[in-house]
Amino acid sequence: MRVLFLWLFSALILLSGCAYEETSHNNLSPRATRTTVGKVSQSNVKPSHATENLSQTHTRITGKARCTAEQMRKFLKQRHPKVNNKYLLLPEIYISEGAKEGIRGDLAFAQALHETNFFKFGGDVLPQQNNFAGLGTTGKGIRGHSFATPQLGVRAQIQHLKAYASTAPLNNPCIDPRFRYVKNRGCAPYIEDWGGKWTFPGYDTKKYASLRDALKHRDSYGDKIRKLCEEMEKVK
Repeated sequence: MRVLFLWLFSALILLSGCAYEETSHNNLSPRATRTTVGKVSQSNVKPSHATENLSQTHTRITGKARCTAEQMRKFLKQRHPKVNNKYLLLPEIYISEGAKEGIRGDLAFAQALHETNFFKFGGDVLPQQNNFAGLGTTGKGIRGHSFATPQLGVRAQIQHLKAYASTAPLNNPCIDPRFRYVKNRGCAPYIEDWGGKWTFPGYDTKKYASLRDALKHRDSYGDKIRKLCEEMEKVK
């Protein structure tokens, strides 16, 4: 009986899409970390069940950035006028690292803005960790991973995004410590798929009863990041 139970449990995990990735933080508080890169066509990858049925917007993570570095910089300064100048150098890095791997650097930058509260930090991740998307954080003071330079932190984030968005190999050596934990690569080609995969539960539990409900209202973790990027695109 015990063997049968274990077999059924394993089967359910394999059918669930992306393997669970030890990220259980509440996405209301700023954290910081993650990124991926890669030139790849996602035409053969279907969105998750929740996104396919509930989201009217499908925004691919792969492709070229739509925002310029200057738009990204101006948007950050608008939202955080006293931002440290070193973070104003990040837009070019995000675009460059994203282009190497075929990942939209502007979407990755928008994710960093969300995770770090526009580089004000204040969550589990410290500024000196260069972890701009919360890689390895699980809440309750768990700091997650650290990277020697901002560029390496961006590269790791881009690589992790590529693990979810694509089945293509990395073009740079893998420095993302959590890349191998994404067992079903290409399972989240759209930003709307991030809720429940990149972060868990992926929605505001005080506003919604489930991820389905948040997706229905376009207010999941991925939706929030998409909206930030859409705001950046409007910056003159």
